Amino acid sequence: MAFHSYTFVLLFLPVSYLLFLLSYRLGGWPMAFRCLGIISLGYYAQFGLEPLGVLILSVLANYVIGQLLCSGSRAAWLRGALLLTGVLSNLALLGYFKYSNFFLDTLAQVTGDQFSNLTIFLPVGISFFTFIQIGYLIEAYNRQVENQEFSRYLVFATFFPCITAGPLVLQKEIFSQMSRRTDSAFNTSTLAVGLTLFAIGLFKKCILADSIAPYSDAVFNGVSSGLIVDPVTAWAGALAYTLQLYFDFSGYSDMAIALGLIFGLKLPLNFNSPFKATNISDFWRRWHMTMTRFFTNFVYSPLAITGMRRAVGSGGSRFARYVHTAAIPAVATFLVAGVWHGAGWTFVVYGLIHGFAIAIYLGWRELKLVHLSTPVSWTLTMSVVVTALVVFRADNLTTAGQILSAMWTMGALLPVTAAAGVDIDIERAFSLIVILGSLVLLFPNSHQILNQIWVSSDPKPESAAREAGLLSWRPNLTGAVAAGLILCLALSAVGSSSGFLYYQF
Repeated sequence: MAFHSYTFVLLFLPVSYLLFLLSYRLGGWPMAFRCLGIISLGYYAQFGLEPLGVLILSVLANYVIGQLLCSGSRAAWLRGALLLTGVLSNLALLGYFKYSNFFLDTLAQVTGDQFSNLTIFLPVGISFFTFIQIGYLIEAYNRQVENQEFSRYLVFATFFPCITAGPLVLQKEIFSQMSRRTDSAFNTSTLAVGLTLFAIGLFKKCILADSIAPYSDAVFNGVSSGLIVDPVTAWAGALAYTLQLYFDFSGYSDMAIALGLIFGLKLPLNFNSPFKATNISDFWRRWHMTMTRFFTNFVYSPLAITGMRRAVGSGGSRFARYVHTAAIPAVATFLVAGVWHGAGWTFVVYGLIHGFAIAIYLGWRELKLVHLSTPVSWTLTMSVVVTALVVFRADNLTTAGQILSAMWTMGALLPVTAAAGVDIDIERAFSLIVILGSLVLLFPNSHQILNQIWVSSDPKPESAAREAGLLSWRPNLTGAVAAGLILCLALSAVGSSSGFLYYQF
């Protein structure tokens, strides 16, 4: 019952919304939020009782530790021990379910021994609800959190629009909206913009992402199964996957924010036209924005501060300061971010590619080297992005190496072989790439189009209306007809749609 299923759109969503409104009518916002917590657990229960049990155990344990951190003036050593216990427990839970077999496989390769893989299920969204709660514990330790009722914490930790694939919310973004609410749970303007944004997200997923998915799947699966690939087909597969992932995750993020609006909680943005970025740092400020924020706040910044102290204490050179305060934190942070996505060497390499790219960019900026023109900067940025995404998508490093070799050497390093090659409709593939690429680069994004009624908990940029131009949506008859048409087109493709890519992470 993903967001882009008939069951969700035609059954779960309307029934849940009616229950939400009924609860508000009976007991105001406090009752509505209690109902929302139950709805969220009910949504997650579709993945099975065992994953639901893991989620409930995680929520209960983190709530108790968070309350202990928030209440009273405990000794510093005890608060530190509570935080360490909470963080390590969360990481242990995540490590067991997500990384146990990867560890055993790696150990077998190193030692030459054989280890039987464990039969472990992977709870959907465990990376997201685990890190959301780790962030909560850290902020509770830093006294940035007040004691909360369990019903409110339950909504924060399990809110169904973002539990399976983000965004990674911070406690202040949710708890501040749950306090002293005087507005009505039923607001026609908010409902209209929420449904419109949901329709846009559904269209991105079912029409745009899924239309180009067969070409990326054919190339990557073909090479993984032993077929060879020529340079043109390799580029088609790489660009197709880049656009597929963009519209798939962008569509999910739109639907998540839309559902938050409908149920009275604004969520942070996760995408802001990342393919318009002209440097790799700006790219990560626009792509998977809440993940970038999390790792910046809780990994990069502490490492950079520690590096700064070390550099100042040792009186090192300017280059040494750069290494300690920028390069090492960047590489370490993106290595963690890469592994966070999945258990495999492809994710390790994916993280390292971006980590070194960020480190090089920061060094370039620090040394004030030659200023590159916008087209050159954009081309270099997207070259890194597409290259890394080939590794991200490939089943293994061998497959990634074969595709990248075909792309960047134009086949010069590929062995001469009589093996069958990957066969796709190149003309149709590149036609779709041009169309979808034009939509990404030349048109405003979803939240810019819907700037009349701001959809996010993030501040509204002053340029939103200007960037939307004539495509700026308004809650009138024309806007309703446009939203209805988009929704109908998206619903027509729901039955044949594939699952969200980020569900596997």
